Amino acid sequence: MTVRAIGQDDRSSNLNTIIKSTAIGTASGYAMKWLWPVTKQEDTFSRREILKFNWKTANRKKVDEIKIQGEKTKAQIAFVRMIEQNAKDAFSEKSIQDKIRALGGENSADAKEFKRLIRTVNESANKAAKLDIIGRKIALKYVRPAVPFLVAGAGVGFFAGFAHNVMKTDYYA
Repeated sequence: MTVRAIGQDDRSSNLNTIIKSTAIGTASGYAMKWLWPVTKQEDTFSRREILKFNWKTANRKKVDEIKIQGEKTKAQIAFVRMIEQNAKDAFSEKSIQDKIRALGGENSADAKEFKRLIRTVNESANKAAKLDIIGRKIALKYVRPAVPFLVAGAGVGFFAGFAHNVMKTDYYA
């Protein structure tokens, strides 16, 4: 059995509790810097502009692939012309339908190949845009200042440790 003098309790455990909870709160605050979603104030880029840029890049890439080939089909030639004309309405529904009619109608092999070319370019542009947007969000989280998250986490941890010490019920009778 341990004998303790009155008023000589070991109070260092109280300080350890506060230090540990503050450290855990600070670490949690830093983690929240990366877990907290990007807010509208931080999100300054236009998704539409990113998608347009990726469409243009995918179109240029596909045109370069087609130009390297030796013999080209009518659909490939029509696709290259459409991209090289650089018209604003090149991908409008009416413009594409006109090109499909010129290639022999909806059921012709050239029209199906033309639609397949457009579909593959759209798919690759959408995938690239999604990766670009994810990369930008990660970059925005990287640029975020960590100090507010660290201070908030440390404050919550400190008050949690303090409350734990205040509400502790192990009294010596």
